[in-house]
Amino acid sequence: MKKKSLVLSLFFLLLTGLQAQKDLRTFIFGHSLINHELQVNPTPSQETSVPHWFHFLAQAGGHGYAVDGQYGFLAQHANLPPIAQWGFDVASGAWDSDNEPFSAADFNSILITPGNFIQWQGPAVNYYNETFSPLDATQTIFEWCNEQEEDLTFYIYENWPDMGPYLSNGFPPTDQEWDNYLDYLNGDFHEWFVAYHDALTADFPGVCIRMIPVGPLINNLVQQPPFNEIPITELYEDDAPHGRASTYFLAALVTYMALYEEQVPEDFVVDGIIHPIIRDNYQQAVAYLWEGLLNFDFENGSSRTFCEEPLMTALEQTPKEQPEVKVFPNPTKDELTIRTESDAWIVELYDWTGKRLLQERQGKEGTGELDLRELANGTYLMVIRDSIFNIIGSEKVIKMR
Repeated sequence: MKKKSLVLSLFFLLLTGLQAQKDLRTFIFGHSLINHELQVNPTPSQETSVPHWFHFLAQAGGHGYAVDGQYGFLAQHANLPPIAQWGFDVASGAWDSDNEPFSAADFNSILITPGNFIQWQGPAVNYYNETFSPLDATQTIFEWCNEQEEDLTFYIYENWPDMGPYLSNGFPPTDQEWDNYLDYLNGDFHEWFVAYHDALTADFPGVCIRMIPVGPLINNLVQQPPFNEIPITELYEDDAPHGRASTYFLAALVTYMALYEEQVPEDFVVDGIIHPIIRDNYQQAVAYLWEGLLNFDFENGSSRTFCEEPLMTALEQTPKEQPEVKVFPNPTKDELTIRTESDAWIVELYDWTGKRLLQERQGKEGTGELDLRELANGTYLMVIRDSIFNIIGSEKVIKMR
């Protein structure tokens, strides 16, 4: 097994060194903690929005990005269909909702965020004077989206809480008020999102639903030297709290790395509107945020953030003996037989560039067949996942005539 692990390690190392272009077409069910248009002090363009910065990061990373979205909270978003309400100076739109259906936009990812003031009760508890809960509304949205488009990936954007309840004399907070706010953000507020995410992944087996801990990561970053020297008023402008350009830039860094499943480009040139401490320590900020995403896991150790986990991380999480999966014959000329003890599972095949060639959901029979006759001769990587996308096995596969 040591020899096999070494071969897989080299295989994963090669794949991580060759990043393939990935084109994202994203619809956002959001609000002003993603796209803040009504700033107290307006910026030259749309620097207080995540899609604005995401566009430039994607461009630097060699990826495609098109985006649309709408304002609202979960109860309003569940009133479907949505509309393409947002437009950006630089980020490309993906959908003309006035003239074509949602299904025509070819979205491959959905980003959704709840309100930041509803976490005083659980996500499955009904709204006041309503017969449905935040979880119910989200289920309605996800079900509708899945009917419109196949193979969507869903992302929960964990925002940051309302600051108003922690302030006795208005914004900005005192040091003690700020500490109390952060305790809540990293405590009950974060646990609400974890429970919300757990419920959604249980309700949609076989669908990749991931969570991006934006609020905790960026607010914990600014507690670390030298970022703790940035005044709070340079990060937020009110007690909502709406961010300034620097906060939305940091949020875009986290969101980019979650959706593209790679670090942002090291040589990205940070715009002068961003606070100089962030600009001058950009790589340190990236490393901290990336590490936070890599370590954001379910209890079983699989990633809460990545569907196709960064491959070296995937290797670490693959069982060393792989007792649940058998793949044969290997090498093969035409078909592979796959046997697993898992009730429901997914097989994925990647080439040497890291490009996913196929993803097939298998039933509960425990045995599946994979037809490789149309593939060129060569070496491929097979990854086996369970119904909630935890990796349960991996195998180097050789196709030969």
